[in-house]
Amino acid sequence: MPGDPRSKKTFRLDLETVEMLPLVIWETDSNGAVLPGAAGGIFHRSSEGTAATEEERSVVDVLDTDPELKDAAQRALVGERKSFELRLGSRIFVVTTSPRREVGGTIIGSFGIAIDVSTERQAQETLSLRDEQMRLLVDTALDAVVTCDVDSQIVVWNSGAERLFGWSSEEAVGLRLTDTIIPAEFVAAHTAGMARFIDSGEGPVLGQRIEIEAQDRYGRRFPVELSINPIPTSAGLSFSGFIREISDRRAADQAIREGEERLGLALRAIDAGAWDYTLDENGNVVNASVSDRMKSLIGEDAVIPSPARSSIHVEDRGAVKESWDALFFGGVDEFVAEYRVETGVQRERWYRDHGQVFERWENGSPRRIAGVLTDISRQRKLEETLLATQKIEALGAVASGFAHDLNNVLSAIQGHASLASLPSSPTTKIQESLDVIQTAVTRGRALTQNMMLLGRPTKIRHASVDVDRVCRETVALVRPAVSRSIRIEEAYEPGMSRVLTDSNQLQQAILNLLVNARDAIEGEGTIKVTTSRRFDKNSGSPMVEISVKDDGSGMPREVLANATEAFFSTKGRRGNGLGLAMVRSFVTDSGGELDIDSTPNQGTEVRLILPAETKVAVTDGTDDVKPLVSVDRSSVRVLLAEDHPLLRPMLLEAMTVAGFDVRATSSAEEALRMDQDWRASVLVLDVNLPGATGDMVAESIRTRRAQNVPVIFITGNNEFEMPDWPNVELLRKPFGLSDLMESIDRHARG
Repeated sequence: MPGDPRSKKTFRLDLETVEMLPLVIWETDSNGAVLPGAAGGIFHRSSEGTAATEEERSVVDVLDTDPELKDAAQRALVGERKSFELRLGSRIFVVTTSPRREVGGTIIGSFGIAIDVSTERQAQETLSLRDEQMRLLVDTALDAVVTCDVDSQIVVWNSGAERLFGWSSEEAVGLRLTDTIIPAEFVAAHTAGMARFIDSGEGPVLGQRIEIEAQDRYGRRFPVELSINPIPTSAGLSFSGFIREISDRRAADQAIREGEERLGLALRAIDAGAWDYTLDENGNVVNASVSDRMKSLIGEDAVIPSPARSSIHVEDRGAVKESWDALFFGGVDEFVAEYRVETGVQRERWYRDHGQVFERWENGSPRRIAGVLTDISRQRKLEETLLATQKIEALGAVASGFAHDLNNVLSAIQGHASLASLPSSPTTKIQESLDVIQTAVTRGRALTQNMMLLGRPTKIRHASVDVDRVCRETVALVRPAVSRSIRIEEAYEPGMSRVLTDSNQLQQAILNLLVNARDAIEGEGTIKVTTSRRFDKNSGSPMVEISVKDDGSGMPREVLANATEAFFSTKGRRGNGLGLAMVRSFVTDSGGELDIDSTPNQGTEVRLILPAETKVAVTDGTDDVKPLVSVDRSSVRVLLAEDHPLLRPMLLEAMTVAGFDVRATSSAEEALRMDQDWRASVLVLDVNLPGATGDMVAESIRTRRAQNVPVIFITGNNEFEMPDWPNVELLRKPFGLSDLMESIDRHARG
């Protein structure tokens, strides 16, 4: 009731509520003038004493000026209701005007209400913008994006789907997946999966990337990568799928698999395995990828680099490590090593390791190295067999020449021995015949040494050798075999020129060079033998150079390139192709270098460059050293063990004539028994004795007597390696009797 206080209170509360709302309420009279008491939560001039700013203006502020508001007010006065939007600055109002009537229904003015919807409209615009952005994002995606409802009906079909499947968006939206992109054989599984998810909320393919087959509108089948996710919306559950064709990737994967298969077949064909190591900056392996074949070839060692493999033969480890270290310290990008691996069943296999550096760290250290390991055991065996066959064929080819040369030597010995035995021969002729016999023996020794070195070169026994003396003696030996039309000139650098090598093999090498020089000269010519000191160009170590130079026919480039190969000869039946090959082997084993310069029609110079002696070393026992103390040979007991029926009596007589107290035997057993009773001062032992070897006899006697009894081994066996004992010497047959006597004297002096 109007008079009820509670009614006034309620009206007051409602008015306060209205004041708090984002709206404006006003009334006008029949002339359109605003009546006092307009209410609302939006600032307007009736509630403030000051004029509003542009952004603060309310609807009431423009009732008299805004044409649309004035028009709405006029329409209300004639009984019309009107609703419209009004924008004031950044604000948006929804305005509604209607007639204001009295109790009888007569229009006495207008009524208006303006609601501020700025915030809502801004939110709508933001949402619309986001929707547009999302639509553009989906539409411009490279993948096909397809959304369907629970009935598999398509609701979203982007341009990527249009390109992939051939249907336009207008055509696809509203169709079912089962009628478009899902092949017929997968329809039942798809339908069952959708039903299961709706019933249980579980779907094994949801949220996963799977590979499956799809089809386009033309029936083309192709592989796709598909990911499906459920999307709850206000309109219900939907499913969005991202689809990408993977035909190219499948083809690339197939090509990779086929390539890997071809590589595997190729590696198996050559019996090889592949390895790929990634290293840290310190050279440690951080990742190793090896093929199965690699593991079968090398076992557990496959995942570690070659130098660290314990199964590598001990003699090959140094070379493998040197080649590997070159990748780190030598700036080399290629790794190549051939080595033996012990299999644990008293067998060994040969492998060839070939790798390449593909990446390096900033400090230059290799970061990634990959390569292959090849089993070359069969190849090695074939090479050895081929080499053996070639040697046999070559031996047959050189046999006649060797026999011819040896027969000449024997004929010279026999002829001059006969001349020396004639009663009528004068002393001078006898001496000449003996000199020729000595020269012939030396030549025969050179022939047999070359043939023996062919099979297995003798190991160098390093001793201090006077180079000038060896050169002089060798020139003296070969001079009788050189035509008088050929001059031999000698020039030796003053002072001691000594090297650490094997005296016998050095003499053999110089002899080969002199014979080659002689054969290269037709008619008149000159052979120059010189020695000089020099220094190694890399290490600066002192070296001794021995040069043999001739002015003969020389060699063209292609001949020079093969001159040091075994059996290579330009002499036809007169040559065996062994000389320079043996010289090269000797120089290499001595730690030196072999240089050859040759020009056609101008001559050849061969230089042996050997390490010079830099400290006191054991001499080779052949230097001309005067005895410091005379030896009473009659007190020197010599035990001779030699099984050759011609050599033993000759050596026994020669040593007896020389004044030594000698006992001789032909067997190892008798030599041991004889020394037990007689205790020899010096042992002269043939290496090959019936019952035991000479070194076994010497070791037994030394052990029993507990002293280093001096031993002189005599042998024609180039494979014999003298024991590394004190008071031991080796004389190779044939040797001079004077050399034997001097050796006994030297050991008898102690």
